[in-house]
Amino acid sequence: MIRSFRPGDEPALFAVIDAALPLDRLPGITRQDLAHGVERLAGDPEGTLVALDGDTIVGYCTPRQDDVTVHPAHRRRGHGRRLIAGAVDLVRSRGLAHLVLYGPPDREPAAGFIKALGFTYHSSLWMFELARSVEVPSASFPKDVDVRPFRAESDLSTFVDLANATFRDHPTPMTFSERGVAHVHALPDFDPNGILFVTPRDEPDRPIGWTRVEHEITEAGAHRGYVSFIGVLPEWRGRGIGRELLRWGIAYVRAAGAGTIELNVEAANDRALGIYRRTGFTPEVEWPHFALPTGR
Repeated sequence: MIRSFRPGDEPALFAVIDAALPLDRLPGITRQDLAHGVERLAGDPEGTLVALDGDTIVGYCTPRQDDVTVHPAHRRRGHGRRLIAGAVDLVRSRGLAHLVLYGPPDREPAAGFIKALGFTYHSSLWMFELARSVEVPSASFPKDVDVRPFRAESDLSTFVDLANATFRDHPTPMTFSERGVAHVHALPDFDPNGILFVTPRDEPDRPIGWTRVEHEITEAGAHRGYVSFIGVLPEWRGRGIGRELLRWGIAYVRAAGAGTIELNVEAANDRALGIYRRTGFTPEVEWPHFALPTGR
């Protein structure tokens, strides 16, 4: 049986993760990373499907997080195929032409599963890192723009509209909803000061670019920073705003104590790749993604 995720399913999903992660050995992905993903599911419960064996959750699929996982003790029983079939219907209903999931091609069971279902290679997502020792200039924005902090009490709809507008033409388009963003912003680790808006100097209430950065203590005890998002409206690109947002974010998480800083970037996003490499980020982990047409 397949059904949508329900708030309260989190412990069962952690049981699946804790059983699967040591066996699957996903490069560059920790339990802490997966826990962050699970914490966000209640913001869009219909966006995740769970597989049940009786009353027990034995697997899940979250297309937005490129993830399908089945408990090792319940594999080869059709749960994965049922999750994929349900996920195809889910992303089709959201207007997407393909279901795109991460698949480690060097793990024979995963590679066989991907091939048997008709998935083909789509793109790669890379994890880039910036070492503590790399010097990065301070942010210096163009003179005709200004910056301001995110106002948690009044900026939610503005934030969502800007995020959707700046990621609409992304190599892997993303959508944001007020419900999902409000849920993330209500989590205990949310730092509103890690969001910065860029506005035209003469229109301070019309943001045209933004970034969100985060920092945390990892499972290994290291203080790590993350550049989660950088977005600029198409008509404002090519003026260095994205580069300066990146520099601001690096300075912010370093001031908070971060050593190594991570970000994820699509291999097809040439513009972003160039900025990150010139800043000093280096590629560390490749996550190949595979696509299955939805028939839309």
